[in-house]
Amino acid sequence: MASFDPASVRQAVAEFTPRRPEKFQDLIPAKEVIAELRQKRASYRAIAELLTQHCLPTSKTAVAVFCHEVLGEIVRPRRRPGRKRPVVPAVSTAEATSQQPADVPSSAEPTANGSGEDAPVRSRGPRIAQVRMLKPQTT
Repeated sequence: MASFDPASVRQAVAEFTPRRPEKFQDLIPAKEVIAELRQKRASYRAIAELLTQHCLPTSKTAVAVFCHEVLGEIVRPRRRPGRKRPVVPAVSTAEATSQQPADVPSSAEPTANGSGEDAPVRSRGPRIAQVRMLKPQTT
């Protein structure tokens, strides 16, 4: 078995190249151009198209990630559309109790027919089966 030779190891380290290319190695030469275009409010898509036309094919996503990581641009959070909630008419509790006859079932209980026409707006949360509404199984 051969002995350890530090000179040959140093030579191997000097000649070593990583398997994966360095991140953004293609975009690093265009760093100043990209920064200038971003100062002029150019979109990532416009920058990607311009670089592709000038022999540097890239995508808008690569340009965006490059701007965030290398140029230090702030990542703005995405705006999510608000949840649509059903509109419930505002009726005071005194008016609701005076208008509802005593023999009519409470509005909190859905109708047995399940058509949903007379059913009130359901609250958020899990839907739990109401056993009293189920038909008994015949055996």
